[in-house]
Amino acid sequence: MKDLHNQMHYFFKTNNWKNYWVNSLKKNISGKVIDVGSGFGSNVSFYLKIKKIKNLICLEPNKFLFKKLRNNKSINKKKVIFKNKTLLKVKSKNEFDTIIYADVLEHIKNDYKEIKTAINSLKFGGKLIILCPSHNYLYTEFDKNVGHFRRYNKKMFKKLKLSNTEIVRIYYLDSCGFFLSLMNKWFLKRNPKKNEIKFWDERIVPISRFLDPLLLNSFGKTIVCIYKKVNL
Repeated sequence: MKDLHNQMHYFFKTNNWKNYWVNSLKKNISGKVIDVGSGFGSNVSFYLKIKKIKNLICLEPNKFLFKKLRNNKSINKKKVIFKNKTLLKVKSKNEFDTIIYADVLEHIKNDYKEIKTAINSLKFGGKLIILCPSHNYLYTEFDKNVGHFRRYNKKMFKKLKLSNTEIVRIYYLDSCGFFLSLMNKWFLKRNPKKNEIKFWDERIVPISRFLDPLLLNSFGKTIVCIYKKVNL
């Protein structure tokens, strides 16, 4: 887990990236919200900018990360509930308006069971938002080092057999970052360094933010899937 924790520290201040993907999703985030696998809480302050959120529950099952999460001074503690649990142990049904997995699902071995648990926990009309690394052909030692079981593509989400569920949208983000991931797989073959992550966030992400809609979000290093729970 050392590599994972180091990388989480490196990505903690990638503000351009977090602003980008959170803003792309904010119209789908509302009401009673659960953030699954909150880690250090680096995304939480960005969620709290969304006015449609009534309350936010942060779940983090890892004790070390949970302690860091509770001590994160950038989080307004009055608006957030912290739980050292997995979603399965919350034992909720038809309760939440939005459930978010941001760079989390790829760390869960039985992802299908996790997704079904999340759908079961949503109210009808509620949304499950999944953001994770894209394309298994981009899987590298870096993915292995930080505990990724897999990467995802559109086909993988579309083929899941989920009752009372429809896909609202699947799309890719960070088209320029896709080529950086490809370069890492072919040539560098290592974990990205802190200064490289900073360069990506400050220089590459703004370019992707401009190009992605022009390319119809057809490819990128990150995939986003939004499911909606419906009463069929």
